[in-house]
Parts: sequence; structure tokens; C-alpha cells
Amino acid sequence: MLTELQTKKLTRYFRVYDVDDDGRIGAGDFERVLENVRMLHGLDERSPDQDALRRSFTRRWESLRASADTDDDGGVDISEWLRYWGAVISQDEEYEEVVTALVARLFEAFDTDEDGRLGPDEYCNFFAVYGLSADLARSMFARLDLNGDGTISHDELMGHVHAFYRGDDPGAAGNLLFGPYD
Repeated sequence: MLTELQTKKLTRYFRVYDVDDDGRIGAGDFERVLENVRMLHGLDERSPDQDALRRSFTRRWESLRASADTDDDGGVDISEWLRYWGAVISQDEEYEEVVTALVARLFEAFDTDEDGRLGPDEYCNFFAVYGLSADLARSMFARLDLNGDGTISHDELMGHVHAFYRGDDPGAAGNLLFGPYD
């Protein structure tokens, strides 16, 4: 069962994914994010890299839909989303599988200089593909860069991700992974 804090954070995460703001996550939301990632990387619509990216996004959407769309209406509403994440968070094996894959995709898509770290501009790009502002991204980045080195390493991100999903400390920086949740 999700705590009140987890529910707040996951509701914020839902709103980030609900790009068209219609109260449900659907294939169209994934398509819009995919298109924004394609433009970020300057990929031709017919390039092999774009095809691979599309397959990855399609797999993620189909996996989410198959697991979370309990009423089989082709979309995931907030109650289905929270139920899905409650189940994922409570099962160690599934949590590791889903979350590890998510972090790998984040790094692959947004570590554009391929140095194994996310800088502030790369974090801004992450927020931008979901339609979030650069000012918000820079503000969140500053709070997530705990050691002040101007980057977030893969290990740092994993710590924040674990705090976001499984943590219940209201003061944890990882709570802000997708922006403020109140």
C-alpha cells in the first residue's frame, strides 16, 4: 500500500506523463514524448536510431498498458497508475526490473554527451520532452546535485530514484525527481 507521500509523488509523475493533460496516460502521450526526444537528438524520422527509439517507447507503453489498464479502455487513469506503482514498489524483483530499465532509458536518451553523467542542460532536456520548463528543471537539478559537482551520476540518480519510489522521507531530494509534488 502506498503512503501518502508516495501517492503525492506518483500523482505528480502521472501528471508529467499525461502530456496532453486529459487525465489519462495513453499511446498519444508516449508518441508526443517520443517526437520530442527525436527532435532533441536531431534524428530523421526514418533513421535506424529513431526506429530503435520508437520500439523502446512502444514496448514501454505496451508493458504499462498491459499491466496497469485494468478496465481495458486503452489508457491508464490515475487510480490504475497508483495501483500499478503500488504493486511494482511492493515486489522487489519487479521493482528492480522496471526501475532499472527506466533509469537505463533515461540515461540513454538524455546523456547526450555520453559521459555517464547528467548535466543541468541534459536535465533541462529531460524536463522539456514532457513540456516542463527549463527554470523548473534547473531548480530541481540544483536540489538533486547533492555533492555540488554540477552533474548527477548514474549512481546518484539511482539513489534519487529509490528515494522517489520507495522512500517516505519528506526531506529527501529524490522526491523532486519530476518536480514539486504538492
